[in-house]
Amino acid sequence: MHRKCSKLVSIVLAAAVALSLAGCVSVPDYSLSSTGDSNAVPTAPSTSQTAYVRSSFDINKNPYFAMLSETEMNAYSLIYEGLIAGNSEIECPIRLESEQLAKAMDAVLNDHPEIFWIDNNYSYSYDPEDGSIKEITFTFYDFADTPEKFQAAKAEFESAAASIIANASGYSTLVERELYIHDYICENTVYDESAPYHQSAYSALVLHRSVCAGYARSFQYLMQKAGVYCYYVTGSTDKPVNVSDDNGSHSWNMVLINGEFYNVDCLWDDTASESYGSPIYPFFNIPDSEMVNHKRIQMALGLPSCTATEYRYSNQFGPTIEADNIVFADE
Repeated sequence: MHRKCSKLVSIVLAAAVALSLAGCVSVPDYSLSSTGDSNAVPTAPSTSQTAYVRSSFDINKNPYFAMLSETEMNAYSLIYEGLIAGNSEIECPIRLESEQLAKAMDAVLNDHPEIFWIDNNYSYSYDPEDGSIKEITFTFYDFADTPEKFQAAKAEFESAAASIIANASGYSTLVERELYIHDYICENTVYDESAPYHQSAYSALVLHRSVCAGYARSFQYLMQKAGVYCYYVTGSTDKPVNVSDDNGSHSWNMVLINGEFYNVDCLWDDTASESYGSPIYPFFNIPDSEMVNHKRIQMALGLPSCTATEYRYSNQFGPTIEADNIVFADE
């Protein structure tokens, strides 16, 4: 997502910075518990601003929301409400600075893969007298540039997801359902950096061509629909050979199973399986210590640690090639 320069109301401020890398490097360390009041929000500094009543968000399902300040939480709610309603222009009734807007935007898109119609640009106008942001304008993908096309795209996306979830529900255990979803994405998605809309779940679930972001967001969406806490993780890798996006940027997932977190990287499993000539699962439900060549960045640094191994592939389904035994092409 880029903040693109565009003349709107008065003076427009913009910065061409990738949204996946936006936000603060240092983030609050909030504990995400799978029990207790799921709608509770962490204590954050109060700021003086126009009265705004934000929506309630489950911090266990939406961990990036929990990393925000009070003002950023309000911006998150405002952005989510506008986008989920299909509005490309949102009036901003709260006093908001550009850095707060960028961080709230990151959090919304990291938490909500169901918002799949945003292109990689947004712009905003601000009041030159007090510097406050007045309006935020988003660019939607062309499949959502009219209400009719937007509703048709949503129906197509939701139908594809419903079919996958219906098939996954036929398995008796959560980890079996997770494996079905993982395998569906791997078997039906082609890694393609030229794929349209490749930063969205739509690219993988509907067009079946994507990059790491599409793999991860589609897995996140399907797992959420299956009733599992699943997070989108932004990161980098020093092994960008056929397994990550340009410049080593990468994304994957975390899942919560039986009270413990695990890493899942559908794209790297897909690529490793293709290289080895048969399905292997080196990056299915593994701890941080075994996520070779993966490094979390930005807000993802505030996500919980993954230390469990009970539900890794080899402990549930039989032997596979483990992550630390993967041989990369440049080694």
